[in-house]
Amino acid sequence: MWGAFVEAAKTSDPDAPDLRIHASGQALKLIVSSLYSNRDQGKVTLGDLDIDPKVTEVKPAQAPTEVAVLDCVDSTNWLEYKSSGGLWDDKPGGKHRTTATVVLTDSTWKVSSFILEESGTC
Repeated sequence: MWGAFVEAAKTSDPDAPDLRIHASGQALKLIVSSLYSNRDQGKVTLGDLDIDPKVTEVKPAQAPTEVAVLDCVDSTNWLEYKSSGGLWDDKPGGKHRTTATVVLTDSTWKVSSFILEESGTC
């Protein structure tokens, strides 16, 4: 999901098809809303995220259909720029404690929800 978001954010494309491959529900709505907002403001996000997700819970244990994931999403090198060029602002990226729920939907695992906490939470 994060890779699809990073790619779509390069042009603030809320219709990027890979988003719908990897995200659904609240997660997809949050990402698409962010991309629409950035596009309307003339903003793109460039660079890379550093992620290292860890599964913290599996439901049910024998035949999982849902997993909980914990990560520290590092956006230090993923910054907002004006579509016309130049940094959007002087706010640095940072490390965000992130929890997510990933569900099995039609034989495909998709992030259905996530909470990205403020910078400096991990």
